[in-house]
Amino acid sequence: MYMSLFEPKRIGNCEIPNRLVVPAMVSQTCTDDGFVTDRYIKYHEEKAKGGWGLIITEDYGVTKDGRGYDHIPGFWKDEQIEGNKKLTETVHKHGSKIFCQIYYAGKQKMFNVPGEVLAPSAIKDPAAMSKPREMTVEEIHEVVKAFGDAAKRAKLSGFDGVEIHAAHGYLIAQFLSGFVNKRNDEYGGCFDNRVRILDEIYHSIRENVGYDFPVIVRMSVNEYVTGGRTEAESYELARHLDELGIDAINVSNGVYASSPNHEVISSTYADNALNMDTCEQIKKLVSCPVLLANKINDPKMADTLIKMGKADFIDMGRGSIADPYLPKKTKEGKFDEINYCIGCFQGCVLGIFSPGGMTCLVNPQVTREYKDSIVKTNNPKNVMIVGSGPAGLMAARTAAQEGHHVTVYEKDSHLGGAFRSAAYLMGKGVLSTVISSYRQQCINLNVNFKMNSEVNEELIKEVNPDAIILATGSLPLMPNISGIDNQNVFTAEDVLYGNVDLPEGDVVVCGGGEVGCETAEFIAQTHHKVTVVEMKPAVLTEMIGTNNLGGFMQRLQQQQIQIITNATVTSINEKSVSHKDINGNIVDIPTTTVISAFGYKAYNPLEEIAKKYCDEVYVAGSAVKAGNALVATKEGFEVALKL
Repeated sequence: MYMSLFEPKRIGNCEIPNRLVVPAMVSQTCTDDGFVTDRYIKYHEEKAKGGWGLIITEDYGVTKDGRGYDHIPGFWKDEQIEGNKKLTETVHKHGSKIFCQIYYAGKQKMFNVPGEVLAPSAIKDPAAMSKPREMTVEEIHEVVKAFGDAAKRAKLSGFDGVEIHAAHGYLIAQFLSGFVNKRNDEYGGCFDNRVRILDEIYHSIRENVGYDFPVIVRMSVNEYVTGGRTEAESYELARHLDELGIDAINVSNGVYASSPNHEVISSTYADNALNMDTCEQIKKLVSCPVLLANKINDPKMADTLIKMGKADFIDMGRGSIADPYLPKKTKEGKFDEINYCIGCFQGCVLGIFSPGGMTCLVNPQVTREYKDSIVKTNNPKNVMIVGSGPAGLMAARTAAQEGHHVTVYEKDSHLGGAFRSAAYLMGKGVLSTVISSYRQQCINLNVNFKMNSEVNEELIKEVNPDAIILATGSLPLMPNISGIDNQNVFTAEDVLYGNVDLPEGDVVVCGGGEVGCETAEFIAQTHHKVTVVEMKPAVLTEMIGTNNLGGFMQRLQQQQIQIITNATVTSINEKSVSHKDINGNIVDIPTTTVISAFGYKAYNPLEEIAKKYCDEVYVAGSAVKAGNALVATKEGFEVALKL
């Protein structure tokens, strides 16, 4: 059905079995001395099992001090070869090809990583916040040599090729860009000078690996920073690389400091396939294959982009995290079973800054394959799951995969719990794919669903299950405020589900968290004056500080939504909301309608009752503590493994 996607194509002399590529992504699953681990190998093996044509490993440091993160792999010494031989042999066993990305972080080295920070010019990065020193010419030559040595080690380890990381604002990109490179020697100034280090690195690599070993380059076509490289010079760079002899160009965008909605990793709100037109232009200019990256999660879209001539290969990085088996499911036509990336950043971005490393809201097993494999049980149990939100559905799917007999009881007529309402918010329709895919996978695993079923003591006693998982979620928090029960006060869910038709007039949203602000944006489509009242000094304090936050704040400003902070709501009446300001003064805000978005509280009414009739009772997700879906799916997965 998707012949373009599954046609083999060569990069250099290496035949890639299909056009689906896993690009390099930091996972933080190696040792602090750059050695690969079983966890790292299993993470990549799962993708190879899933049928990806080419896997490009995350950025291997060519020197120890040149790494941007502290638990990524490296190729700065021969001792690192042996573990990588095991990696490449494991991936090859499943038919995938594997390239090694090599890089030097430069000024985008995270502040907590030991070692001196070097860059073309001594300009501090606004995201990494490390203070660099300007490199000497001798140090540039040492880095050039280190790239060649690292490529040689990659070849000796059994990799099928190497990728030079000249994108996303790392060292090579810094030399290429006037945003960072302020030098006036042979490595700064005109295009030929700025590209000199990349040329020298390429020749150093060729001296070490020969000309029959694929060498590709990843580049950001537009850096989306003032003074950074834009399309026109990037087209010049692409032609230069093609003439140099590069075997493929991997097209991406952005640097750490990029403007909102154009960062290296695209959020929920970014346009799909946002680099497709620039990639197509590069494809017209060069003779080598071109890879396209960023915000392509749908295999049908990927196939269409190839048919349109936009690219030769499609990078689906976050898509491969959400579902390592996406290629296999695509080939089998099981599109409704694919776990699609939703661009939330909660596990893949924030995770790499936590001790546990990368994880995923949609796929909590990612990077845990080495210890949390799902094994068929010899003792299947009858499992009762109460609640069909992310925690309940993940628990149901996992338990069924283990061979248990699972029934999910849901008091509502819809699956999804509180997560269902999140898809109604502006730009978040993709969130519905999480519940949809879990549902289909559960159906295919013979999970039974009992909808409109309120679980009580009598039902538990009647069913008499071997194990019970309580995933009853959370309820809106309704603080003890005068007037909170008035007829003009509604919850965010009331509005999003269309249960109420808000009257004309002003609207005040009480609560400036993610739910409150996103509901305010939703309401602003039809009500011109919306005010958000928040007791903290700022709104959206729990939102991820990437382009999710920056882009969202821009939209709130465009909608002219008024935000009042340091404001504690004291009372609500039919015509106003009263709050205490930072000085202790009581201020009234005239309004017709009030939205209660004060947060949520755990809802767990059945635990003690369940324990009277069942020895094996677990609680997961927001029924434990009101929180986000990342925690919910993780806990749902974990409790199912305990059965």
